[in-house]
Amino acid sequence: MTLPPQHSGATAVPSALDAFLTRPHTAVLTTLRPDGSPHLAPVRFTWDPRARLVRVLTVRTTRKVRNVLATPGARVGLCQVDGFRWVTLEGTARVLDAPERIAEGARRYAERYWSAPPSPPGRVVVEIAVDRVSSLNC
Repeated sequence: MTLPPQHSGATAVPSALDAFLTRPHTAVLTTLRPDGSPHLAPVRFTWDPRARLVRVLTVRTTRKVRNVLATPGARVGLCQVDGFRWVTLEGTARVLDAPERIAEGARRYAERYWSAPPSPPGRVVVEIAVDRVSSLNC
């Protein structure tokens, strides 16, 4: 059975959703491979409600990064689930290696997850400009 989302579209994100997105959960990031098949990866992320921006720290060699780089302007989805509550954020992704963008992602990550993120060689930040939000029970 498919349940209709309680909230969807590019309207303002309700404060209950913002609160849910600050809890230290992981999410699943969905990107598309060059052949069009989906690639799903569990990730830690941060949500900036003012900028409507998701940040995912990772390394350039990962499949998710290669998928985004293969299709400029790629659309991606990120879904955080906790029991019967979930929020999906969709938007356009880009990969950045600018030190100040990575530092901002790391600062926000440390605030959300209460520890510094890993700092492997080749680290980048995937930024997702969110234009669609769907949720249930949030």
